[in-house]
Amino acid sequence: MEYEYSFKVDSLDEYKKYCEENGYEKRLEYDQVRELFTSDNKVLARITTTKTGENTDVFLDFKDDDDSDKVYKESRETIPLKVTDENRRAIDSILNILGYKKKKHLVRTRYIYKKGRVKFEMDDYREPEIMHVVAIEGDRDEVTKVYNEIK
Repeated sequence: MEYEYSFKVDSLDEYKKYCEENGYEKRLEYDQVRELFTSDNKVLARITTTKTGENTDVFLDFKDDDDSDKVYKESRETIPLKVTDENRRAIDSILNILGYKKKKHLVRTRYIYKKGRVKFEMDDYREPEIMHVVAIEGDRDEVTKVYNEIK
């Protein structure tokens, strides 16, 4: 189960500063393209391409589809499956037979900061629109405490 506070912000700067001033370690920064697929079963299929330096990785995973505007969400999420040239046709076939249809194409840069059992994921979206999103996830009690500090 994933416990997360997620909210839109005008800028990521103050949240990056909060992390740096409060002992969070910047773990990663990378560009992503994510294709979202939906079906009638309220579970999203996500194919995510991540570019880190010279490396490009593609993964498929599934997550509960919660399109609500709630800030706090609890979701089930699968372990990612690596997508390769060899299995891509099979993955597309599986999504098709399960009734998944493409919903959205997202392009973003993600920044990850971590301290203990709390992780900040900050997304700087470029497509389909310019938007900034901060997510705090990890241990339910700890993320609630951090969220209440910064809100």
